[in-house]
Amino acid sequence: MFPYPPQPLGFPAGRRYTVMAALPLYVLVRQYPAGAGQVLCEPVMFGQASGSQAMVTYLSPFEASLDALWLGLTPQDYQVLPAAAFSPDELIARHHGYLPYCLHMAWGAHDGCLAVRAQGGPVRLSSTKVARVSERIDTITLDIGLADLECAARLWECAGLFARCETEARLLRLSPSERHRHAARAIDRVPATAASGQEINQLALYDADAAQWHFISLDLFFSVAARRR
Repeated sequence: MFPYPPQPLGFPAGRRYTVMAALPLYVLVRQYPAGAGQVLCEPVMFGQASGSQAMVTYLSPFEASLDALWLGLTPQDYQVLPAAAFSPDELIARHHGYLPYCLHMAWGAHDGCLAVRAQGGPVRLSSTKVARVSERIDTITLDIGLADLECAARLWECAGLFARCETEARLLRLSPSERHRHAARAIDRVPATAASGQEINQLALYDADAAQWHFISLDLFFSVAARRR
């Protein structure tokens, strides 16, 4: 979901906040004419940030490209940027001094079929947090660290995928157009999609080396997530 009017990608006329985290994070930005862009956001249904739009962050630029393909974007329509290269001023203003954000973990699925929302977008599984913006400091720290990284790694291990770091290193060396082609192949390899409204009982992960989707139980996701608290 790209819910906000486009804003320039460079330095806006007002104050510019930057974000930082303890590990590399990426965002998906939809491009518009004259250099404007919008960052992909996820509607938050529960918890402290309920009713807000959380900026989606990714551990992998490839997964951001996958989301772009799900949304029908061409390579000219989007950019995958380091989170620190995008200023979330518009989101902060609309959330009155707060920045909701989430870390993408996987995609939702039902019985081996990827879940799709009524409007066509994928169902994402992510952890959501809220950063308070200080009027005295221009840098916003995203609270994503070792526990989140271990949770993500554990999910890949549960799917039998133990070489994620090596795979990700290869994906990082791809150009944006090459990454887009690999993401297009991933979409072609989707076994099936579930009808909108189906209960989510699995999560889906994509192995770029084998060009294959893997599905694990949603209960396992909650179990792994609970261990990092």
